[in-house]
Amino acid sequence: MFPRNCLAMVLGFLVLTAAAAAEKPKLPEGVQGFSGMLRGTVVAVAEDGRGFQLKVEKIVKLWKGNKAEDPEAAVGKTLEINPRWTKGEQGRWHPVERHVKFIRSLKVDENIDIEAVNDERQRLHVLELSAEQRERAK
Repeated sequence: MFPRNCLAMVLGFLVLTAAAAAEKPKLPEGVQGFSGMLRGTVVAVAEDGRGFQLKVEKIVKLWKGNKAEDPEAAVGKTLEINPRWTKGEQGRWHPVERHVKFIRSLKVDENIDIEAVNDERQRLHVLELSAEQRERAK
């Protein structure tokens, strides 16, 4: 049998994990495999720069590699967009620092266009920043 404080810690962890999972929006059906440019309004920004939420107003462009069956299903939805990850010199994965800096610069209610890709599970990642966005990330 677990000691009382152990059981309380496990239950607390499960509750916090469930709450955190509930806060992150999932990709709508048909958006998996998306690659293109989204236009929308920033509704939330993680303080650590590890992601932001965008209420999608329009699909601006689809890239050649887009595999989403119904990219328009994203319109009107709030989606989580994270920085892209890259493998470092020691073989460890880490978020692209320029993407993190750009995300930290975002303000709630700001309207932006952002290149995004879904190349992993239920996540969208920044694909590439525009010249203006790269400058802003400095």
